[in-house]
Amino acid sequence: MQDLVLRRIFILAGLALLIWVIYLLKPIVIPFVAAFFIAYLFSPLVDALVKIKLPRWLAISIVFIGIGVTLTVVLWFLVPLVWKQLMYARDSIPAGIHWINATFLPWLSETFDLVPMELDTDQISKVVMEYVQTNYSSDSVQTFALRLAQSGLNFIQLGGLIVLIPVISFYFLLDWNRMLQSLRRLIPRPYEASTLTIIRECHSVLGAFVKGQFLVMLLLGVIYAVGLQLIGLEVGLIIGMIAGLASIIPYLGFAVGIIAAVIASLFQFGLDWMQLLLIGGVFLVGQMVEGYVLQPFLLGDKIGLSPVAVVFAVLAGAQLAGFLGMLIALPVAAVIVVLLRHARDNYIKSRLYGLPTEIVAIDGGAQHVSVETEQVALDIEIKNSQDTETSNPNDGSK
Repeated sequence: MQDLVLRRIFILAGLALLIWVIYLLKPIVIPFVAAFFIAYLFSPLVDALVKIKLPRWLAISIVFIGIGVTLTVVLWFLVPLVWKQLMYARDSIPAGIHWINATFLPWLSETFDLVPMELDTDQISKVVMEYVQTNYSSDSVQTFALRLAQSGLNFIQLGGLIVLIPVISFYFLLDWNRMLQSLRRLIPRPYEASTLTIIRECHSVLGAFVKGQFLVMLLLGVIYAVGLQLIGLEVGLIIGMIAGLASIIPYLGFAVGIIAAVIASLFQFGLDWMQLLLIGGVFLVGQMVEGYVLQPFLLGDKIGLSPVAVVFAVLAGAQLAGFLGMLIALPVAAVIVVLLRHARDNYIKSRLYGLPTEIVAIDGGAQHVSVETEQVALDIEIKNSQDTETSNPNDGSK
């Protein structure tokens, strides 16, 4: 007994040490985690190509080339449109400031009996410059050069990560099956079957959720962008794309999209209630399509969390790991739900949860039946009552 306790203490201490080391190496570990995630997403596609007798390295190369070509084509068509709308947004800034000073602020002052206000662009520029000089001041040429060199190194490091992640993903995919077999051999033999069952369920839930969520993001972005362009909003394409991408975090895409669309509409059309109603209609249609079509068919109930639990998971992820935590909150919650479900099942089967012997009435007599839960006894009673009714179908008419 003492040896077992000591063994568990050593295992827990080893796990804690491993987690601490990973935390210290976080800047180095993050590219490998991202590469592993990419390999996990595209491994089914690579396996499908391998099944048609292609070498694995060639199948991986085809997948990566397809991804690169797809991104290139999308950017080829989207970049000019996005650039055009950005230029329009930049040129609309003076008109927007004039509308705020001439229309919005006077209406706000008259409606709520406030002191008349006005945006002073010179004062805003002065405040921004003072903030920059205070927080990013360069006391000397040497300090400025050091900051510039650090910025250059950060840029080079970012570029290196962009190149490094696909390379690591390639090697992960190349050794994917062998890596999984090596990890499987590390599982203790008595727990192999139950551990593999849990891993398969996590894989099923996580894979279906991630792939479904990406499709929901893409289709929502198309719906928002097309709808906003059809009602005449000049920057509708950008707002729709941002809203679609932000939909990876529940409720954020809708909030960001409708706020940005309302502000853009005020700058472009002024206080036009019909235009605002049209914007509300576009986002209402998007939410209806997401709630009644996209979510049920593409995602279904993959996580098993209530809306309140979803919000809690997103906020908890933001608190623990910032924006990255918000992105991975729901996939992590999906895995945690699977683990908690198995923990509950093991608890119900344990002696701690077991009930004493119950007396169950069977065919008018009393018999001692050993049960683990009250539900088992209830099922026995229901089954016997149904069998009695089936054997005497005419008793009710008499």
